[in-house]
Amino acid sequence: MSIKMSTLTKESGFSKSTILYYVKEGLLPKPKKPKPNLHLYSDNSIKILEFIKYLQEHFHYSIAEIKSIIEDNKIDFSSDTTIIINYLSAMDAKEKKESMQNLKAKAIKMGVDKRLFKEYKDCAKKLAKIEYEIGAKFLESNEQNQDHELQKILFDLILEYKPYIFNIATIKEHKKRVAKNTGEDQ
Repeated sequence: MSIKMSTLTKESGFSKSTILYYVKEGLLPKPKKPKPNLHLYSDNSIKILEFIKYLQEHFHYSIAEIKSIIEDNKIDFSSDTTIIINYLSAMDAKEKKESMQNLKAKAIKMGVDKRLFKEYKDCAKKLAKIEYEIGAKFLESNEQNQDHELQKILFDLILEYKPYIFNIATIKEHKKRVAKNTGEDQ
């Protein structure tokens, strides 16, 4: 089934000029033109537009950044993109940003050394780079990616496994220090 421009604008909420711009930029596949003044877009165009809108609204990504995300991750919009959007929404720190900034300010005001926050940030940047590089290689090496299962695994690692590992390391360090201190007291 193909979609006419009127249906595409109505269902996506994007204007005709925006859709044409996305086609020009390579975000949307070029439409078929069976007749003059009749442009038929692929079925997955609405999914692509939903994904673009999500990334713009929640992450404020530019068109170039969105194009890179789609290309680098070899996202196939012929299947359901809901899973990708669900995992990206978990990454959306916009709602938490203010409360995290308040927590940091309160901690600093109470005397927590600012170096801790610098180390968090430096470590996060380093890990993000590694995650991206490994994730891109992983997706490239696995051409069979039904229902975006590979992206789901990567997002689960980033959003669930990574915090778990960090928290376990903190707990182990705490236990080690307590055991050391307890041993010295006896």
